[in-house]
Amino acid sequence: MKQFYTDNKAVSTSVGFILTFVITIITFILVMQSSYDLMDQAEHTVMREEFEIHGNNIALQLAKIDTMIGVVNNGGGEIIDHRSELMIPIRIANEYYYVEFSNQTREIIFESNERSETRVQVAFNIENTNIMSTTLSSASGDHFLLYNSTSNMIEIY
Repeated sequence: MKQFYTDNKAVSTSVGFILTFVITIITFILVMQSSYDLMDQAEHTVMREEFEIHGNNIALQLAKIDTMIGVVNNGGGEIIDHRSELMIPIRIANEYYYVEFSNQTREIIFESNERSETRVQVAFNIENTNIMSTTLSSASGDHFLLYNSTSNMIEIY
């Protein structure tokens, strides 16, 4: 019986194979997890860049409407109402998102699924009107800006 416990010939080959196999599997899992993390980080970067592009386009659109209203009012005219289509895609990086308009902070805030890593804030400057503070979902379809002369406010629908 003593000879059986001291014979390590067969055990060392089996243990070596099992250890090598386990180390290979763990390494493979770690490499795959790292690649998934990098792809997820790249997706967030694309979302933030797209949010900045669309936010700047909306800020420019608001500035154009505000300037037009200021010029017409200063010239003695009156704009009863003005409607402008808000061009935002339904999905960015295959994700739905929210757009918040804040009249107090004068910012347009884009965010996807309440994840802070995709949150983008774009400032806008309007002097002749106010904007209705609201939050839009990209999944809800077409949106537009509507100037209401009675309240001197740009409303978002």
